[in-house]
Amino acid sequence: MRDAGIQTHESLSLTIGRVPVQLRFPCPELREAALGRYAAFADAREGGEAKGVLPIRLESTPRPPGASAGFRYAHEGAQVWLEGATAHFSGVRSEYTLDSLLRILLSWLLPPLEGFLLHAATVMRSGRAYVFPGRSGAGKSTLASLSPTGSVLTDEISLLRREGDAWRAYGTPFWGEFRSAGSNCSAPVQGIFSLVKAEGNSVRALAPREALRAILPCVLFFSSEAQARKRLLDLLAGAVAEISCYELRFRRDASFWDVLPAAASPVSRRGRAEAQEARCT
Repeated sequence: MRDAGIQTHESLSLTIGRVPVQLRFPCPELREAALGRYAAFADAREGGEAKGVLPIRLESTPRPPGASAGFRYAHEGAQVWLEGATAHFSGVRSEYTLDSLLRILLSWLLPPLEGFLLHAATVMRSGRAYVFPGRSGAGKSTLASLSPTGSVLTDEISLLRREGDAWRAYGTPFWGEFRSAGSNCSAPVQGIFSLVKAEGNSVRALAPREALRAILPCVLFFSSEAQARKRLLDLLAGAVAEISCYELRFRRDASFWDVLPAAASPVSRRGRAEAQEARCT
């Protein structure tokens, strides 16, 4: 018998990087699979569509041809599209497809909120976030595996947002080879460290233009719309101007921490003091 407290639409509310969404499932089985993957990011909002929360409806049929949509993208037989104040997913057969569509949707939602997704591991140390972007094989999961237990916010997809005069890095539930389930915490960004495997450890400061070239291939974005791409590029240019960025050459052991700048007094390049606290939900 169905529990009286469960809605027939089987909802699950999540907050990822301060972006609240409410997934509406066609069946309880898919909801349970998703809850197992996103448990750390689930919150108490259920039932009705609360103010400020983006509803995401999982549909049984694709978007009709010719139907208007604010944003749309197809991925391996699945689709995501925005229609008014509601997002729609179709073709979701497992939590893995759902995971891909959530990444795609977030990459579109974040830039107007001064945020973006980055292929990067993020490790928290002394209350600060160290962000290590890189493509597959660059060493993100290696650095995560060499970091202390509980310090990894994510080993695959990092979420960065500008809050006031400072940038924060958020954990996400999107994991990589290390299979870290993600930590629902955030911390002020101490620096972005582009990864290069080497025989020894060294760190070199990058000028903003160098830093932008280094992180651009690692940014997740799925729209070809010219205005949206310009908005994202302007946001990234501002981020590398305000965050200290480096090239990190490292060997496969925990000694790479010895060459990283200490997290004693994080200040952006424009001289603004960053927010001092790490936060967890």
